[in-house]
Amino acid sequence: MARLLSIELTMMVMIENEEGKILVQDRQKTDWPGWTFPGGHVEENEGGLQATIREIQEETGLTVTPCLKGIAEWNHLSTKTRELALLYTAQTTKEPHKDASLFWVAKSELQSQTLAGTLNELLPVFFCEIQHYYKED
Repeated sequence: MARLLSIELTMMVMIENEEGKILVQDRQKTDWPGWTFPGGHVEENEGGLQATIREIQEETGLTVTPCLKGIAEWNHLSTKTRELALLYTAQTTKEPHKDASLFWVAKSELQSQTLAGTLNELLPVFFCEIQHYYKED
């Protein structure tokens, strides 16, 4: 049995403001369309935390100190690949740069929405109810 897998390393951050609202992004891309948290991919020359800080700065204009809450794994059996996502939270007192796709919502509103991809299933990780999410297809 081969011990090496092709792994796509990503991250996502649930950013909360002083009013307890969460920053969401209305993503219009074909992969993961809909409401989601800012995030992205870890590049070849960086670690997960460094990539997270960079991606949040690029997507929102915010400088945050992320706190790792858990991980999510998607095991794609048909392609023998896996995606591993580092899931963070962060606090801010600032506003993101002006972008129509970024807006604040109440935490309770998140749980009543159909979010992008499997984000509804990942909320328990962000809310510290579980530390690990795994899905196999």
